[in-house]
Amino acid sequence: MDILFSSEAGPENEASANPARVLAEEWFSEKGGEFRCGAHRMMDAKVRRILDVPVGFESDGVVVLSPHRSEREYPSLTVHVPGNWDCAQMGGEARTLNTVMAGRMREILRGLYSGNEKYSLGWNVSMEADHHGPTCKSPIMFVEIGSSEKEWGNETAAKIVAEAVMRTLEWEGECDSYFCVGGGHYCPKFSKMGLEGERAAGHVLPKYGVETLGMDTFSQAMEKSVEETCGVLIEKKGINAAQREIVEKFAKEYGAEVELLR
Repeated sequence: MDILFSSEAGPENEASANPARVLAEEWFSEKGGEFRCGAHRMMDAKVRRILDVPVGFESDGVVVLSPHRSEREYPSLTVHVPGNWDCAQMGGEARTLNTVMAGRMREILRGLYSGNEKYSLGWNVSMEADHHGPTCKSPIMFVEIGSSEKEWGNETAAKIVAEAVMRTLEWEGECDSYFCVGGGHYCPKFSKMGLEGERAAGHVLPKYGVETLGMDTFSQAMEKSVEETCGVLIEKKGINAAQREIVEKFAKEYGAEVELLR
C-alpha cells in the first residue's frame, strides 16, 4: 500500500501533512527520501492542491491524506473513493470511477469512529459518496479531516487518521462488498452498515446522482472493486420511486441482485 500526502505550505495541507507526520514519528522510517513501514510506502507529493497528487504509478492500493471542505464547515472525519458519476468538475475523468477497496475503506471508517470515541473528539464520522478526482489506475481512497481551517490543523484528528490508516494497512480480512445507492452525500445508512455489520459499502451513488446513471457507470460500480461486488443495495427511503426504477432497470440488464436497505 502507498500513502500520499502533501507538505506544501497552506492551512488545507495541514490536514494532509499532520497525519503523515504522526505516521512518520510512530510507524514509518525514512530511507532514501521516502518513508517505509514494512512493505508499505509513504510519499510526499508536494502539491499545493491535494487533488493533484500523482497517481500514474502501479500500486496495490493508494491512501490519500486529505483535507475535506464543506460549506457547512462542521467538524468531520470522512473516507471515500474518488470518482465521477457524471461530469468532472473537480478533476479526474468524466463518468469514470476508480477501483474501490471496500474492506480497507470500511476499516478506515471503523478506525476513525473508534478514535473519535477514544480521544473524545466529538466530531462527525462518515463515508462519503464517490466524488472528485483524480482518476487512478490503482485502487484508491481519500481519508479526510474537515471541514474548515478550524479543523485542518487539529492534532487529535491527525492522530486519529494516522491510527485509522495503520488499522487498514494491517487488515487482512474479507468482506461482502455492495454497490450502494441512495441517501445524501454523507450516506449515514451505509456508514452505519459498515460500522455495525459484516457488509461493506463499495461505490456509493447518492440520490442526487441517480438521474445521470447509465450502463457505463453502473457496470463500473459493479466491476471496479478489489472485492467481488455481491449486488446492489438501495436505501429504501433514500430515493424516490422513479429513481428506484432507473437503478432496477440497469441492474436487471446487468444481471445484478438488488436488495433494499431499510
